[in-house]
Amino acid sequence: MIQSLPHHSVGFRFSSDLSLLTLKGVGLNYIDSHAYSWDNRTRKDTHCLIQYCIDGEGTLEIDNIYHPILPGDAFIINIPGKSRYFLPEHSDHWEFLYLEFTKECLPLMLKIHRNIGPVIHLKNPSGITEQMFLIYKKALNNELKTFFENAKLAMTFWLDITEYVLTLATDELSKIDIAKSYIDQNYFHENLNLDMIAENSNLSKYYLCKEFKRKYGIPPGKYLKELRISQACRLLSTSSDFSMMDIAHMIGYSNDSYFGKVFKAVKGITPDQFRKQTTQYDLVRDLYETPKYISSQNNTKH
Repeated sequence: MIQSLPHHSVGFRFSSDLSLLTLKGVGLNYIDSHAYSWDNRTRKDTHCLIQYCIDGEGTLEIDNIYHPILPGDAFIINIPGKSRYFLPEHSDHWEFLYLEFTKECLPLMLKIHRNIGPVIHLKNPSGITEQMFLIYKKALNNELKTFFENAKLAMTFWLDITEYVLTLATDELSKIDIAKSYIDQNYFHENLNLDMIAENSNLSKYYLCKEFKRKYGIPPGKYLKELRISQACRLLSTSSDFSMMDIAHMIGYSNDSYFGKVFKAVKGITPDQFRKQTTQYDLVRDLYETPKYISSQNNTKH
């Protein structure tokens, strides 16, 4: 279907006293120049943009967070806004379908952002992608001649994509539990990182970080660090046979020097100081708690 469609763009302009959501423009583009870059912080035009990647790769940057836009991905942004999209140096082309809508879609766009973020992966085939190409074909064939035809199509599309995202978000929330379980079971691997956790959970790193913190009150990277330190405390408290290097390796750190820095940053003292404090506490407990227990036994005998 894509091969049979020309690369073209169509714009719409209607005069109406009604503030209805409408489609402002739609187009199918093939970009192979690295001069392609839109900085939305400086743009004067106003609309909401949905850009769906068909082939190649693009990049969306929002607040210094870079999102690769791969085939099947779509980003949804407000223009002007704190974002930028461009053809990255490592990509030789980017083919995409874009749709521009009036600002009346903002409440739905914000709902999507709160639930899943600015980037959505659309399953292929997807009813949403089919609608996007249908809108493009209707525009090419001049089938959206009136304001109401345009508004009806635009509103239907936004309601459908919002419903799709909310359903997707519900399914992916359970993946956050999978991510936590994966961390719990693999914290001792030195190479464990957010990319691995996100890939294992079939989530984007952006969505993983956002939803993990919302559900558990802590970012996944910080959770991993605190879990490792918690396990270190257990080992320091229960055994004096392990060296600091042994414990570092057992909880996922490559050397005792880095382990010591992380431990002190979290606990305020070094691992060795923690072990000595724990040993002193055990000694006090032996001196004061054990005699009471023995005394109780002796009283029972009398």
